[in-house]
Amino acid sequence: MHGNIIDIMFISTTEQGTPLEQLEAAYGQISVLRFEKQQCEIKIASLEEEVIRLKEQLQLAQQRHFGKKRDGIPAGESPADDTPPQNGAEQTTTVASYLRKKKRKSCGHLADLSSLPHHQIFHDLSEIDKICKGCNNPLYLIGEEKTKQLEILPQNLYVAEHIRYKYGCRTCSTILMAPKEPAALPKALAGSSLLAEIVINKYQYHLPLYRQSKIMASLGMTIPDNTLGNWVSGVGAGLMLVGDAFWKAILGVRYLQVDETPVKILNPEKKGYLWTYFAPHIGGGLVIFELSLTRSGSVAEKRLISFKGALQTDGYNGYQGLRHRKDIEGFGCITHARRKFSEVLKITKNPDGVAACALKKLKPLYELEAMMREQSLSFHTRKRLRQKIAWPILKEFNAWLRKTLPLVPPRSQLASAIQYTLNQWPYLIKYCRHGQAEIDTNWVEGEIRNVAIGRRNWLFMGNEDSGAVHALFYSLILSAIMNGLNPRLYMHYLITKIHDIRRGDIDPMTLLPHTIDRELLKKFGANLLANAKIILNSS
Repeated sequence: MHGNIIDIMFISTTEQGTPLEQLEAAYGQISVLRFEKQQCEIKIASLEEEVIRLKEQLQLAQQRHFGKKRDGIPAGESPADDTPPQNGAEQTTTVASYLRKKKRKSCGHLADLSSLPHHQIFHDLSEIDKICKGCNNPLYLIGEEKTKQLEILPQNLYVAEHIRYKYGCRTCSTILMAPKEPAALPKALAGSSLLAEIVINKYQYHLPLYRQSKIMASLGMTIPDNTLGNWVSGVGAGLMLVGDAFWKAILGVRYLQVDETPVKILNPEKKGYLWTYFAPHIGGGLVIFELSLTRSGSVAEKRLISFKGALQTDGYNGYQGLRHRKDIEGFGCITHARRKFSEVLKITKNPDGVAACALKKLKPLYELEAMMREQSLSFHTRKRLRQKIAWPILKEFNAWLRKTLPLVPPRSQLASAIQYTLNQWPYLIKYCRHGQAEIDTNWVEGEIRNVAIGRRNWLFMGNEDSGAVHALFYSLILSAIMNGLNPRLYMHYLITKIHDIRRGDIDPMTLLPHTIDRELLKKFGANLLANAKIILNSS
């Protein structure tokens, strides 16, 4: 009764009609108000959900920018880590990805000094001190004590002055002159060792050219950084045929991993992308980079037009065209899916939540991969163990994801992580049917991080041409490291062969890190060391 009286009060006193009509009008207005109230409640709920989602994105952005660059995991566990075990005394520790070798703290006694030149410094008593203070009898030698210290000679610039003797014939005026190794860069002041030093410092140790110029000035030689840049470009141009040989080797395999990372291009001023192509089963592995002004999938499609086989990438839509090719089998990366749950855990910090549970369910997959990697199992055995152990884990994980998805907020980071994993599922599980493919693209992503470190130092690439040179040197140096070569020695050797490469006297395919004559490279290094000793003794 009271409700009816209140409802009637909503009716304007100026309205005309019978009391029944007025009552119907009041109920109609109430229905409208109730509908509007429901719409407002729905909108409020949507806005609250949007606020939660934006807060998650803000926290995630803050974590990515200011937090530790590692995957979040439940308390008491450690993130996935594909760092190969190091030499030396080690102990085992359990981590989220697999059982990893834990290095002891380094100390001088564990360092391998055998490969370094040794210089002996003798310390002897004076003739007076060799007389015993107690009985005045002479002391006699009873032994010696050796201690070793690791020292370094400051970087030295020196001038290699090439003197070529000429001989002439008094009868027919014939003139002969002693031959000399052609210079890598004709008419350039820099010799091959200096060029190798500049390249290694810039691309392996990320030291910009303007800083290298300052270092040289401190050694007494003023060389502008633009001159250094011209030298680097000249060396890159001379080694481009080696880069072509890289592409020939990499595109001829049956399994590749591909990824990309942004870089800034100065001319034109825009964001560019450095694409990475990694062939893990050529020698110790080969990697090659390619610069493009776009992230369009057409870049990889054009580059891989002749490629046939297994292609492993993340879930970026630009790779869909390649995945749909009949002669390519697409593989996904479980670490990319795992990382999305890690990001949620970084935000929620709930060790008992859904994200933490997802990471725990994925942990045995990485432990299996680590065990197989450490035992160097064959591709056939890896496939069999994945079918037996990994596949049941993945099936259970998929069922759990589908059951969990309806229970989480639909627009949350957690829902996005689950949905991404389910969308990528056909590609994520495919590695179980192969022994050659890896569970993820962790290695290639790790090498891209090296590029990111350098990017903080050199800030940008000048243009597409200089970007091609950047890509070439990263490819040469990283592939050399993967194949167990000394990158400085390898680069120095390649630079001395630029003239032969240009003339076609040497096949660039024989200069790749996995095909190069190692005995020849070792002999080259020994000659360099012998020459350095002569120069030091004469200075």
